[in-house]
Amino acid sequence: MIGDGMGWEMARAAAIYQQIQAGNTGKSLSDFYTSGVGTGLSFQSLTGYALSTTYGTTIAGTNGVFSTGNSALTTSDSATAGSPLTPGFQFNPGFNPGTTASGGATTASGAAGNLVGYDAVRGGLYPWDAAYYGGAVALGFDKEYIKASYPDSANTATTLYTGVKSYNNAIGVDIFEQPLETILVTSALAGKSTGLVTSVPIDHATPGAAAATVNRRGKYDTPTPDLDNILQQELRIYQPTVLLGGGNPLSIPADPLPEGVEPPRDFTFVSKDTYEYLQANPTDNRYGYTFLERGANAADTLAATAASLDPNKGDRLVGLYGARGQNGNLPVSSANGDYSTTGLNLFSVNSTQGLKQDFLRPLNPGETDEQFIARERNENPTLQDLTVAALDVLGKDKDGFWLMVEGGDIDWSAHDNNIDNLIGTMLAFDNAVKSTIEWIEANGGWEKNQLIVTADHDHYLTLNDNFPALLQTLGAEALTEIDDATAAGNFWGSDPNVKYGWGNHSNRPVPVYYQGAGSDFLTNFIGQDYNSYGYQIPGYAVGVDQNQIYQTMLAGITGSPDRAVVEGSQVIDGTNNGTPGDDIIYTGAFDDVIHADGGDNQIFANQGNNTIYAHDGDDLAYAGTGNDRFFLNGGVNTVLRGQAMTTFAQVMAIMRFMQVLATRTLC
Repeated sequence: MIGDGMGWEMARAAAIYQQIQAGNTGKSLSDFYTSGVGTGLSFQSLTGYALSTTYGTTIAGTNGVFSTGNSALTTSDSATAGSPLTPGFQFNPGFNPGTTASGGATTASGAAGNLVGYDAVRGGLYPWDAAYYGGAVALGFDKEYIKASYPDSANTATTLYTGVKSYNNAIGVDIFEQPLETILVTSALAGKSTGLVTSVPIDHATPGAAAATVNRRGKYDTPTPDLDNILQQELRIYQPTVLLGGGNPLSIPADPLPEGVEPPRDFTFVSKDTYEYLQANPTDNRYGYTFLERGANAADTLAATAASLDPNKGDRLVGLYGARGQNGNLPVSSANGDYSTTGLNLFSVNSTQGLKQDFLRPLNPGETDEQFIARERNENPTLQDLTVAALDVLGKDKDGFWLMVEGGDIDWSAHDNNIDNLIGTMLAFDNAVKSTIEWIEANGGWEKNQLIVTADHDHYLTLNDNFPALLQTLGAEALTEIDDATAAGNFWGSDPNVKYGWGNHSNRPVPVYYQGAGSDFLTNFIGQDYNSYGYQIPGYAVGVDQNQIYQTMLAGITGSPDRAVVEGSQVIDGTNNGTPGDDIIYTGAFDDVIHADGGDNQIFANQGNNTIYAHDGDDLAYAGTGNDRFFLNGGVNTVLRGQAMTTFAQVMAIMRFMQVLATRTLC
């Protein structure tokens, strides 16, 4: 379960609020907690706790400037994997933190390295380092450091689902824009049901990276038959058993509205073609899904539908929700749970110094604010409702399931520097976690289930020591509206005198809470190195990396965490042979002949016109942008077609393609 943007300080703010509701009358941070796991939220009761690094890659473009948003390809073609390799690129495993939010280092200045990395000297060994709170500043510490080269939700989700480091914007692809096998796909190929649940649009970065492989997170949906977008891949190729969240066209109206005009529908997250087709064919459609959307008594309708579906019979469910005026997101709850901020555009303001809140709802003619809020709550399930419905469907699969639940609006609240909505969205996410824990305890317990709760990235929030006292006397709404950092008890960014000093992510490690079957793997990964593009990368001394969270999930599905750590990985040009073991092979920019040899291999054809001999073993092969020929010998092989012509010479092989039901599909 992923709290989008739920760094350690965000979790603490919500935990303090909950402790106050439970009767804690403490006035300072030390009366609650100042380090470690903390208490107050349901996931803080899980037995495992760690911190995780979240950084991605940084690559120099043709201009010589490193950027976290660059893949290893040029930008000459917007199609995924459609551009050639950047001239001279070779992956360098060195750390390169850069100097600006997006990177900024230059080759002309001697900068090198394609991993951002995390420096515990400059950023602090822990998120609660005293230097962030006016305490002693260790030699080398720099408050500005965690602002540089921060990750986004696309690249972090890609690492969480695949174990592969990638660039900001990457949706399920590596730095060469080649598709990766996600944990969702691995689970489906193991015969398990899968699910994606979110409080934001279903084709946003966090759900999208589990069930799509495109080079840019903004490729939401285009009309069929185009596949180079997230939603069509979710619905037509990877097909999670359950796909529930926001993005309904009615949730993104213009604001304010002319008198007498019904809110228009905005097809940002779902194309008009896709939406109208699903509306007209809710139970018998080309996607094979039962379709639900916002409407009267939505939570009850969702629960009843979930109860009627059986994944063992091939049933699948997609739900498209979202409150009017909220950019595709579910109704937002403030800290006190009254939903009084529902319909206000608090998700894209990105406060700087001074209050910039939206106070205009897209009301229908004659509709009051109270009627608006009541309707939006009635016509949309909560994240908890979505989670319970997903568990109801997936829990019927006798072979088990993999499920991701995202509290995506936590991130939007943090971007807005809105402490009231931050606490409210955190509590909504925690309610979903609570229901999940209850489901686990009623369905086999912790010996048969694994739960991991973490964040994809951090935000730069600091609570002042007077925060608990102010929260009790003034309330979270008032603390949001106060512009003075001291009087508000919190500030965003590095300057304690500027409340709205930073509206973006940070590169600081995030918390991981976990328990259940196979979770010991994660404990054992603390402080250990990990593998990236064939290189051993130094680990985080007191925590893990998101690569290792993936490995822990992989162990829960397959029994082994080792797929992402493979000896013999190589980037090759010319004619080369793999080793007899399990290899990850990346071809270069030229015409290559690859003999993967025995073992279960992953072969990335990338650029050039390549000839690949897979030999014995269960191989996973990705055709690239050239005209490739595959000779697939013994084993169960998976092949994904690239942008150009691909031919297959099958010798005693079973062609197995990436689709939930393992049907024959080229993608």
